[in-house]
Amino acid sequence: MIPFDIASCLSKIGFLITFLAGLFLIYLTMAHIENMVTTYKRIIVYFAISGMLFSGLEVISRPFAHNYNGAIVFFSTSKLDLSQENLQILISIWGGFYSLTVAFISFQFVYRYLSLFHANSLEYFDGLGTVVWMVYPVIPGAIYSIIFHIFCQPDEYADSYVRWELFETYGIAISDTPRFFMVPFDASGTLRMESVVNISVDLFLIGFHYLIILYCGLQMHFNMKKQLKKFSAPQRRLQRQFFKALIVQSMGPTIFLVLPAGPVLLTPILSPLLDIKVSWQTGWMFTLIGLYPPFDSIAFMIIVSEYKIVIRKQLKLLIGDLSSTPVASIMYSKTTRTL
Repeated sequence: MIPFDIASCLSKIGFLITFLAGLFLIYLTMAHIENMVTTYKRIIVYFAISGMLFSGLEVISRPFAHNYNGAIVFFSTSKLDLSQENLQILISIWGGFYSLTVAFISFQFVYRYLSLFHANSLEYFDGLGTVVWMVYPVIPGAIYSIIFHIFCQPDEYADSYVRWELFETYGIAISDTPRFFMVPFDASGTLRMESVVNISVDLFLIGFHYLIILYCGLQMHFNMKKQLKKFSAPQRRLQRQFFKALIVQSMGPTIFLVLPAGPVLLTPILSPLLDIKVSWQTGWMFTLIGLYPPFDSIAFMIIVSEYKIVIRKQLKLLIGDLSSTPVASIMYSKTTRTL
């Protein structure tokens, strides 16, 4: 069980960094940032909170994964006193944050695209529109979670396929472990429809939103110079910074979420077809996923110059307070002795 404890420790460190970075970003955005419309402030806060929830769920559910030939098993190593069903639900919700994150980034690309090309339409994102854009990313996230929960349930064939492998590798009894499976082929080499449905829905949700990101990103890249002529010099600079931050934000989930998951999800399909034997402890990948939320928050504060200005001011004030405290204490001490 040592690998699980190490992975859990790394996840907790990731959550701590995520929480502190996200909280700091929210504080600066709501209390000190002035050159930003209210709607975009809400978007930043929403995204930071979703990152904290994602990281927090990982700590609670303690998901791990193992690839074995034509199967991948997702299971919980949580020590909480919860039933298998409840831990399965937590893992499903945690997995749904993959799709939620990509969907929300695609929404941000749409928002920035409209702010450049159709500024008048931004009024639809206020009022009741705020509820709509807040709810939208939850929909693909919920679809992902539900499909995963329904079509990746354990069965006798999947359990028997990896039972000895899990016991030999981790010393765990599969029947006592909250788990999900993706086993694309049965013993005769026929496709199992449960896995086909799950993979198809996953690919559609991720692919659809990446197409939106790609379209809006390319449109802004090639037409930004022309569109920015309508803005003042400070606003042009700010719009460019927002665009750069958005590109980095899209790179974050791509590097930390999508790319690591690709080989893991493809291996159960390719292994039987290519007759390759596989035994990988792919659950370590989840510790890498925990780096994504703080990466996003820190990158945003570095790229958008107003955050750097505010941080410098706050540091100067803090250093000034710290340096003045000893002087005040010494003066008070001397006065007391004189009296």
